[in-house]
Amino acid sequence: MFATSYRESRALFRREVERLGGELQAFVVDADEDLTIDVARFNPEAKRVVVISSGLHGVEGFAGGAVQLDFLSTGWPDDIGILFLHVLNPFGMHHRRRVNESNVDLNRNFLSPEASYSGSTPAYRELDPLLNKASPPSAFEYFYLRALWAIFRKGFNALKQAIVEGQYDFPKGVFYGGASLEKSAQILQDNLPPLLDSAERMIWVDFHTGLGASGTYALLVDAPSDSDRYRLYRERFGDRVQPWEPDEGVAYTIRGGFPSALQRWFGDRIEVITCEFGTHPPLRVLRALSIENRVHHWGGDQEAAKAEIMEVFCPQSPRWRQTICQAGVTVLQQAVNRLQEGA
Repeated sequence: MFATSYRESRALFRREVERLGGELQAFVVDADEDLTIDVARFNPEAKRVVVISSGLHGVEGFAGGAVQLDFLSTGWPDDIGILFLHVLNPFGMHHRRRVNESNVDLNRNFLSPEASYSGSTPAYRELDPLLNKASPPSAFEYFYLRALWAIFRKGFNALKQAIVEGQYDFPKGVFYGGASLEKSAQILQDNLPPLLDSAERMIWVDFHTGLGASGTYALLVDAPSDSDRYRLYRERFGDRVQPWEPDEGVAYTIRGGFPSALQRWFGDRIEVITCEFGTHPPLRVLRALSIENRVHHWGGDQEAAKAEIMEVFCPQSPRWRQTICQAGVTVLQQAVNRLQEGA
């Protein structure tokens, strides 16, 4: 079921978890706005656990939350633990933004302890006037023509990598990774390891939207395409597995990514999969992000910007919604089966 707001999604999630007898816990991100990261546990003593998260990029939580609700209705074996994290960025989902309350892309915020929250690529700095113009959007900016010219000069994959890998120099820009670890990221860092302390083996599936052809999905893994670990993922989850590399599929290498943090926290106990559902062409998604970001900071038609952000990350198409929910449940059932088989 697709909710129409963050609070409706949270209420549906809590109600279903309570109906099924799961353990609920809520970590407060903002008490004034009543924004929480809700956690549900089933079979908490199990040694093999599937962890399911969504909404790291707030507005993408509408699709991820729907998949979680559908999966809750399917059931799973008693010897497999299930841990749900309903929305990791409740501010973004509540306000229909991809970023959090600090304009931070949380999937660029989990830098390793020795890394510096600084830097941006030369291509990003060159395109800053296009992506982050400090004024309300207008109808005569020729975004697509300028973007196509940049692609012609630099190549699509190279430009994609340069723009979206994460930047730390433009706080009001898109794909901003922050100046330090954000509150919600700190909550996850502090609380996830204790919650999963007894787990001996985990498969973590984090749901996202926006990359790839509409209605398709890719399973992104943080492993080089020529590595043994990557080949193991392909054997277990099939040919939808892709690396975080711009020349190998829909994705790109990122700094400060959540998957890398999970690998640091849990080591060999965990396999991390980012399930990415395709929505609309990449330039439309990028334009929607740029316009919504400018409207947020500099004014403009907020409702139109929010409506477009919703469409590019959670399309209204009933067929799309049915397709991705079925696919998401299939991926989660694959994860359960792999753990049960002990593969």
